[in-house]
Amino acid sequence: MPPLHEGEPLNKDEVTLLRRWIDSGAAAPENEQPERDPLDHWSFRPIERPNVPHVNNQSWVRNPIDSWIAQGHERQGLFPQQEASRIVLLRRLYLDLIGLPPTAEEIAAAEADQSSDWYEKVVDRLLSDPRHGERWGRHWMDVWRYSDWWGLNAQLRNSQRHMWHWRDWIVESLNEDRPYDEMVRMMLAADELAPNNPQELRATGFLARNYFIFNRDQWMDEVVTHVSKGFLGLTMTCSKCHDHKFDPLPQEDYYQMRAIFEPYHVRTDMVQGETNLTQDGIPRAFDGVLDAPTYLYVRGNEAQPDKSHTISPGVPGMFDFAELDVQQVSLPEKAWQPGQREWVLNNYLSTAQQRLEIAKARRDEIADRLQSSNSSIASAGPASNYSPLVESFDTLDLSLWEVSGDGWRHTPGKLQQTLDGKKRYELTFTGPTPQDFDASLRFSLEGGSTYRSVGLDFDVANNKSKVVGNEPGTFSYVYLSGWQRDSKVQGAFSQQGNSQYPAEARKPFSPELGREYTLNVKVRGTLINVFVNGEHLVAWHTPLPRKPGTIRLMTFDALATIDEFKLTSLDPAYPMISPQGQSPQGMEDELQLAEADLRVAQAEFDSVSLRVLATRAQNSADASHVRTDARKAIKAERRLAVEKATRDVLKAEQHFANSSEKTRGASQKELDEAKNKLDAARKRLKSEIAAEDIFTPFVGARWSATRFQNTGKDDPQISFPSKSTGRRSALARWITDRRNPLTARVAVNHLWNRHFATPLAPAPFDLGRNSPEPVHPEIIDWLATELMENGWSMKHVHRQIVTSATYRMSSSVKQREANELIDPDNRYWWRRNPIRLESQAVRDSILYLAGTLDETQGGPSVPTDQQAQSKRRSLYFFHSNNERNLFLLTFDEAEVTECYLREQSVVPQQALAMTNSDLVLGSAESISGRISEVNHGDEDFIRAAFKTILGIHPDEEELSASQAALEAWAQLENGSTADARSNLVWILLNHNDFVTVR
Repeated sequence: MPPLHEGEPLNKDEVTLLRRWIDSGAAAPENEQPERDPLDHWSFRPIERPNVPHVNNQSWVRNPIDSWIAQGHERQGLFPQQEASRIVLLRRLYLDLIGLPPTAEEIAAAEADQSSDWYEKVVDRLLSDPRHGERWGRHWMDVWRYSDWWGLNAQLRNSQRHMWHWRDWIVESLNEDRPYDEMVRMMLAADELAPNNPQELRATGFLARNYFIFNRDQWMDEVVTHVSKGFLGLTMTCSKCHDHKFDPLPQEDYYQMRAIFEPYHVRTDMVQGETNLTQDGIPRAFDGVLDAPTYLYVRGNEAQPDKSHTISPGVPGMFDFAELDVQQVSLPEKAWQPGQREWVLNNYLSTAQQRLEIAKARRDEIADRLQSSNSSIASAGPASNYSPLVESFDTLDLSLWEVSGDGWRHTPGKLQQTLDGKKRYELTFTGPTPQDFDASLRFSLEGGSTYRSVGLDFDVANNKSKVVGNEPGTFSYVYLSGWQRDSKVQGAFSQQGNSQYPAEARKPFSPELGREYTLNVKVRGTLINVFVNGEHLVAWHTPLPRKPGTIRLMTFDALATIDEFKLTSLDPAYPMISPQGQSPQGMEDELQLAEADLRVAQAEFDSVSLRVLATRAQNSADASHVRTDARKAIKAERRLAVEKATRDVLKAEQHFANSSEKTRGASQKELDEAKNKLDAARKRLKSEIAAEDIFTPFVGARWSATRFQNTGKDDPQISFPSKSTGRRSALARWITDRRNPLTARVAVNHLWNRHFATPLAPAPFDLGRNSPEPVHPEIIDWLATELMENGWSMKHVHRQIVTSATYRMSSSVKQREANELIDPDNRYWWRRNPIRLESQAVRDSILYLAGTLDETQGGPSVPTDQQAQSKRRSLYFFHSNNERNLFLLTFDEAEVTECYLREQSVVPQQALAMTNSDLVLGSAESISGRISEVNHGDEDFIRAAFKTILGIHPDEEELSASQAALEAWAQLENGSTADARSNLVWILLNHNDFVTVR
């Protein structure tokens, strides 16, 4: 933003001072030099292949990269460090190129290879390994700001669902060595360049990721900012409010760039095999508002658009190698009418067929269940002579109730629990309890820290009974929970103190504090029916066998008032509700509805089939059957409407029959409305089909709704135009034009940075005049020409970098102490910098060494709540602004908003994670076992452990200390050789060298 008082008029003193200076001759400072032409800045000059310098240390040089590095050494009086050992180089290459350490077998094979090109063979093999795309895919996902969706609860506000399709496209493209320029073009404009190719459309996830539901200006700002930073190394965002302070970028350039993107919106395209776009789909860009205007904001203020003229799309005027050549793109029909795509039609046919089969199976299942239902939910036993209990707590009779835990406070007519916290407080009934019972607990929930649970246990061991019952800690129970994250009624059971909470015994329910509730539990055999305030919520079979026991009231982390408890034997004639949710009459009703659903499913299948035929006829060259097929499709849709209305009438009739006096009026209204809709549907079915009538087209894509106008409702629907502006494809061609001085330079600087953890140009996102110039700009230019002249092949650049002597140097400072005095920061690359492994590589390496890493490639992101148990590569974890894995965060996880450089930190939490996490503790034993399988003796085990875990050969001191530790651990009480070896592995995993690339 501009300084606060910028643009204000000069005051009198300032004007006087200027006048005096002018009157005195306006003398300039001595030796003042005019500013250098901004376009003469190193990164703004055209890219030319630089001449490779001749150096004295020619024997050290392996490729031209080393010549410039050696030139720097000689000018600074530095001597390059020796080449790292073979095992160190091997670990460096593996972690760098595929993100996983070499196996013991791979180390042995490389160390045994005596050929002169052993190193180059490893490089070629790793670059061809499909894991290379995963490793470097994560690097580029940092740069391109990959993020899964986030928002508020289920509302999507940022990015898009199913962004993993873009992630998979990145990985696949890198493995195929797809040209970098082509990748850039596809990410910016695949919808214009390959509009009917779903595989290519995945690339525009780069743009879909910037979606923000509420604010178009923020959305557009992020696009302009990160297209310019990520591909051009320009900080165009600095010219949003005013002319750029360092680079020749006037304010209008920012808005010209924005105008390129102004028309685009985001939609989700259907994929093969799934019609539910919430379940899967390809998030992608499209130009939705072709004539959307762009205005310059005065001082960058969104509230002050200068509407005196519209800003045209354009690129920075400082580069004159080419104009932005915008040509409007006419899209294929199926690109803007995706419902006509063949796989979309097949999806709908398949879904309709599946629904029909499900409806048939459900009808048959209900019919079979109805035949056998009476015996399973009705009692054949005699009525119990149990005397009903009504406890109103006028007094607290301690001969009937055993109090457990503090916090119980009794006053006439109520019993209160005044303590919360994660502890049970119990009130055990000591009187007789019927086997099949009907119990009611009337209470109010007053508060609690978290879980706020009140309920009752049954079949609780009764110490006063002579009958053998359950073991202590074994019982079934039902409770109501007011936990804000998961409020519910839950059936559960405890076995020897270990509780289980079956999903089928859970029903969402949100109690209000201070309101009175009656929890009614009816039990016959193992079948439990639960009601709250008379509403049936749960029907469930406890898996525990019924044994004699008593009933116990309980609270858990709840402040509650208990007003009344009733207990009686269950009436043998009472029709219990089965776990399927129906009484006998209810099951009859359910069967009728299932048969109606089946008729609807059949009509829907017929309708979809005819709509598909009509759609295909529209797309065929033969137009003779178009109208006939369309009329059939229209008629089938009308028949479907009749079947749906008929089913709704049946449902309304059942609601009316089961309604109470209180709800009868509403049920009657529902029934009348359903009958009216049925009459209308029947009338429409009999009516003639008019010329203007059409059948419902299939939906093949869905616009990602915005709320720019009103945060409470969606903006008006945006359709899919038949044309696209062509602006983004024009920009993509301009960015990847070989005459563009920035694109290739930015790309190779990113590649160098991820290999060395230090970029050649210090700020990869800013190659402009505000950033320090690189020590070796010639290397950037040479790599840039190599990239472009070799088909924009990134693997070619990787090969040039990793086969250089610069890359192969040791990271040690031994025997090069004099260099440290001259160049302590290693700006001239006289040694290799040790690199701290980033989060994904740390976690993946642990699992890989343990043999538990799931190397399945691609697919949906692993949800946060499944990540602790998941063995997938970390690349596949759900990663958003709101949800990032805690272990990965500890080890410098990528920032979601911007991550052009991955931080390298050393903090105590990292040591704690490596020491105590389940991941490390569980993997240490597995790693030890794998090494022990082929290394039986302690010395062999130690050598193998150091080699596979740390990538080093232990020296005699390390070997001796490790042997002594193994012996000491094995001799501990309950110690063993296996435990001792696991301990050693655990220690090596906590060694600094495990999380460091030397």
